[in-house]
Amino acid sequence: MNAHYEPHAFSRRSFLKGAGAVGAAGLLAACGGSDSSSTTASSGGAAAPAGSLTEYYSWETNTRELEEWNVLHSQDASDFNVLTNLVDGLLSSDPYGKPVPAIASSWEHNEDASVWTFHLRDDVDWCDVNGEVKGHITSKDFLVGCEWVLNQYKNEAYNTSMPIQNVLGAEEYYDHTVELGEAAADLTYQDMIDAGVGIAAPDDYTLVFTCKNPCPYFDTVAGYVSFYPASEDLIKELGIDGFRYATQLEMYYCGPYLIEEYVQNNTKSFIPNPTWYGASDHARFERVVVTMLNDQTVGYQLYQNRELDEIDLVESTLTTIINDPSHEYADQLCEKRPKKYSYQFHFNFQKYNDDGTPDDNWNKAVANEAFRRCLLEGVDLTNFLARVNAINPLKCENLFYTMQGVCYNTQGVDYVELVREKMGYGQYDGETPVRTRGVDIAALKKQAMDELSAIGVTFPVHCTFPILAGGAAQQDTAVVLRQCFSDSLGDDFVVLDIIEYVSSITQEVINAHKHSIVGNGWGADFGDPINFLGQEVLHDANAYYAWTYGNISNVVEEGPADWQADVVAQFEEFTRMVNDANAIVDDVDARYDAFAEAEAYMLKHALTWPEQYEVSWCLTHANEYSKINAMYGIFNYKYVDWETSEEAYTTEQYEAFAAAFDAAKQA
Repeated sequence: MNAHYEPHAFSRRSFLKGAGAVGAAGLLAACGGSDSSSTTASSGGAAAPAGSLTEYYSWETNTRELEEWNVLHSQDASDFNVLTNLVDGLLSSDPYGKPVPAIASSWEHNEDASVWTFHLRDDVDWCDVNGEVKGHITSKDFLVGCEWVLNQYKNEAYNTSMPIQNVLGAEEYYDHTVELGEAAADLTYQDMIDAGVGIAAPDDYTLVFTCKNPCPYFDTVAGYVSFYPASEDLIKELGIDGFRYATQLEMYYCGPYLIEEYVQNNTKSFIPNPTWYGASDHARFERVVVTMLNDQTVGYQLYQNRELDEIDLVESTLTTIINDPSHEYADQLCEKRPKKYSYQFHFNFQKYNDDGTPDDNWNKAVANEAFRRCLLEGVDLTNFLARVNAINPLKCENLFYTMQGVCYNTQGVDYVELVREKMGYGQYDGETPVRTRGVDIAALKKQAMDELSAIGVTFPVHCTFPILAGGAAQQDTAVVLRQCFSDSLGDDFVVLDIIEYVSSITQEVINAHKHSIVGNGWGADFGDPINFLGQEVLHDANAYYAWTYGNISNVVEEGPADWQADVVAQFEEFTRMVNDANAIVDDVDARYDAFAEAEAYMLKHALTWPEQYEVSWCLTHANEYSKINAMYGIFNYKYVDWETSEEAYTTEQYEAFAAAFDAAKQA
């Protein structure tokens, strides 16, 4: 943690540095003196129960600091976790993941779900960081936002996949902007409409989307940032480059909060947006403060001093509490719901050495299927998963690429269960990892070593794994992972090398191709498997992982070596299967079955390595079953309508919350 820490001198507001405050710091001064045990919600919203918190103090890891303030120009969850509190789109979600109104008050579709109509509220305004109204939001702002996203020159291909895949004429318009190059800077939303893109605004408060094909899940698509509004006045004021990279001081907002203060890699604080349209219907905190931590053990100390209202527990802290029945927190351990992200270890198929030359020893190894399968099927990650959940580590075992709960077939079967069946995976038993059951790892290892030795690979193969410098918890986790490699496969085969970056994994590691594997989570942008599997296909500029972490698209574009022919052919076949599945638009069951076949193919050939789910234990003053819990979109970190308590919740209370939630969901 970068902030100076004095356990006996620290107040709950001491890290809101007056000299560093920016934005709306003085806007709601009356909120500053409120007591945390106040019985009413802030900002004139719905009344909160007695004993609830009106200020909330949370945390985030230093590896997840936001880098963008323009929600249209980001695809990063660490940005969205902040920006979802500052800007709203057409829809939001409820605690059960169901779409609910936001700027759109209602919506409907035609008989075959190919045309969707959204009716907008008429009381939504843009404001600046100080809460001054800068304009009124109408359907025009959504047209401006859509044109910005679809204009390659303006938004650099970010967030284009959803409209391109689903909206009539969107792909053709995007390609047109690519052909125009810099001349595309002069295009307006009217040019987009005139080009035949299926987005129309019959009046100021109606938006109509015409899809390429029937799209029964389009409401989950329309809630994503690809369809968020943008202010034409602000774009004209800042210019294209200025708007693309606008700071928090320059951006316009329409969400429930404004940024009160932002100190990079330290803290950020939110206060209610006084112009927010939902103020009378929803409860908000009078202040939310997020402290950036590079070590969760420091966060635990902050929680003990009531300088945080929640903290996820690292393995050592959780074990200490578990082993001491008289511990002050022994009855307050709360197991959280799985977060919306499916984490993978992504293989880098085009690794470079520090001097910029190709690391062909790794590149040849990772191009070999037997080698990749040794990692996927042979490494027992139980001790690694215990770093997240020391009590039930195998609850965190991830067997799939797509996140559970994203979509269901017409029989109500979770899509990932279709993949499980095709993979022949058993069920969680709490004792043994599913993926390593029955694997003849010795034979697989010998096959890999024989095949790779024949093309000049030397052993052990060195596998680089990046972590943030100075993070004790990350260092400890990486050391555990290295031991998992050693115990499972032997140091004669592969060795995990831990490398450090100073501030930005993207700039220092990913863009430089210095990683062998890197762990990262993907959360659905909408409720369909294409949003996950589409990130790994070839020949698609929007396939995020294929172009960045995995770099397989770079390999294909630059021309694969002979020893890369097999893995490229496998990616080509996977791409064909995904595209064929995506072409099925009139039969949900057939669509999901075809996607499950493609995902099973990906896993059987170990083109990626599913890593974990986040199912952690925490100490908390917030009932997370009252929070938004969508498996898609950016809404889950929105600090609205939370149930909180001045007294920490107990294990028994959380078990009751879980039971009540599950019962209500199934009703």
